[in-house]
Amino acid sequence: MSDMDPIVTGQDAPDVFMVRLAGIAKTFHGKDGRTVAALAGIDLDIPRGGITAIVGPSGAGKSSLLRAVNLLERPDAGTVIVGGRDLTSLDEEALRRARQSIGMIFQHFNLLANRTVAGNVALSLELAGWPTAKIGPRVAELLDLVGLTDKASQYPAALSGGQKQRVGIARALAPNPQLLLCDEATSALDPETTRQILALIRRINRDLGLTVLLITHEMAVVREVADQVVVLEAGRIIEQGPVAQVFAHPAHATTRRFLLGETGTELPPHLADRLSPAPLAGGATLIRLHAVGDLAASPLLSDLGAAGIGARLVAGRVQPLGDQPFAGLVAALTGEGAAIDAAIQQLRARGAEIEVLGHVATDAVAAG
Repeated sequence: MSDMDPIVTGQDAPDVFMVRLAGIAKTFHGKDGRTVAALAGIDLDIPRGGITAIVGPSGAGKSSLLRAVNLLERPDAGTVIVGGRDLTSLDEEALRRARQSIGMIFQHFNLLANRTVAGNVALSLELAGWPTAKIGPRVAELLDLVGLTDKASQYPAALSGGQKQRVGIARALAPNPQLLLCDEATSALDPETTRQILALIRRINRDLGLTVLLITHEMAVVREVADQVVVLEAGRIIEQGPVAQVFAHPAHATTRRFLLGETGTELPPHLADRLSPAPLAGGATLIRLHAVGDLAASPLLSDLGAAGIGARLVAGRVQPLGDQPFAGLVAALTGEGAAIDAAIQQLRARGAEIEVLGHVATDAVAAG
């Protein structure tokens, strides 16, 4: 095996999973004597070659779970299998070598200020014992990949946040890892730079066949780049699945709350304050609707109008979800109650997720 070949940490696993976590538990002990269960028996399989996002509120255990994958935080219980090899069974030297197949990029870049861009990228190769003659060409290849060839001799202080993160990505890719871990890799960046970095991660995933596991608190990141999503709360997995499925049919209240801001379907305050659980004479029924694919691209509200129901858009939008459209809408429906119920059932039969939020007077809708 040459130094330019991917590092192999064990025999290729016969299954389709790059990472398999079983029974992962981690407890932290505070100075005040209290204990906090950061992870409470996590079982999780990460598909090879895809991008899996872990999302959840602060304190949910996202960082602890990510750092358990390369044993930067060794779990109190459970097994961590990466590339078919049980990392939790390795001694320190074998674990050090195994970690060379796992790249990691960080929220705050973690670059060495006294090394140039090229020097930062070269560091992991030096630590891995690559021959000096092979390090220079590999660094040049990676800087070209991330679009920083002209920055090779500059120091981190001269770089923008997005450029620093590109250096971090190049450094993580240097030893040809099988798995890339991203620890809130875009949360310190502005929206446009975030989109650029996510596009780079997606291109790396596609072109290099690299498995990516990322943590984030932003559903926009999940929507833009991930194939699979795992939702954590209080150290437990509360929901997981393909991104389109979870966005269109969120099963848990925490997931639905996370989606409100991203889908633009949070009920405006002037309507939320006047919401009634019971129908109002001459009033409107408010619904929240999620749909993916052809249904999302169809004239949903116009279809309701054709059925004799008044339909007014209150909030929401249609936006890309991977390679298909995703609609998140709040609409006010007016008409006979039985006709509204029938129309909702028809939309559900076509694959829409619909939540009836309540009822308001029509003048409240008009005021919006």
